[in-house]
Amino acid sequence: MSHHILNRRIRKAGAAALIAAASAVALTACGSNDSSSDAKGNSSSHASSSAKSSQSDASIHSQAGDKTGKQATALGSGANKAQATSECQPGTLRGTLDSAGTSQAGMNHRGTFLKVTNTGDETCVISGYAGVALEGAGHTAIKTTARHGSTYFATDPGTHPITLAPGKSAWADLVWTTTGAGTAHAKYLQISPTGSNSHSTVAFNQDLDNGTLSLTAWSAKPPING
Repeated sequence: MSHHILNRRIRKAGAAALIAAASAVALTACGSNDSSSDAKGNSSSHASSSAKSSQSDASIHSQAGDKTGKQATALGSGANKAQATSECQPGTLRGTLDSAGTSQAGMNHRGTFLKVTNTGDETCVISGYAGVALEGAGHTAIKTTARHGSTYFATDPGTHPITLAPGKSAWADLVWTTTGAGTAHAKYLQISPTGSNSHSTVAFNQDLDNGTLSLTAWSAKPPING
């Protein structure tokens, strides 16, 4: 083989090797770029998904907290309301007689006010009519008739709830006649604020017809016609 032909083959082989090497470098570079791009894309996508998940979880927790807070507030309000509207217990109520600075006398009618005071530590509600009973000398029982409604001096306010804070009072008008018909000589009066067996006994030195008393329902202030 001639020297020129051998040199040409060597040059072709060298060129082919250089082209192959260059192609390999190019392919490696392309693969590296693609891999980096995928990593960045996957990392970005994962971060975005995590952020959305965190925001969603935070929103759910926030809503749950708000709902729980509202329920607690509602329950608290319900509890306060229940406490404020509970019925007054007979043992915490004291009944007395009080003129409230008003004279009730005319046309053979006499009157005064029943007054009931909340002696307890909690606010409560009272409504309806008091129970009343007459006693004679030595606290002997006198047959008593109680008539509910308007009296000669006051219009009946009707049964309705009255809220009594500790120390506060409710009122009812109490009236009787003195014509001399079947006169009962009373010395004491039993006042049962709620109509139960629990009562206060007060002095009531009055002569009245037939042991009959008229009284209005409890009111927040002394009921009297103007």
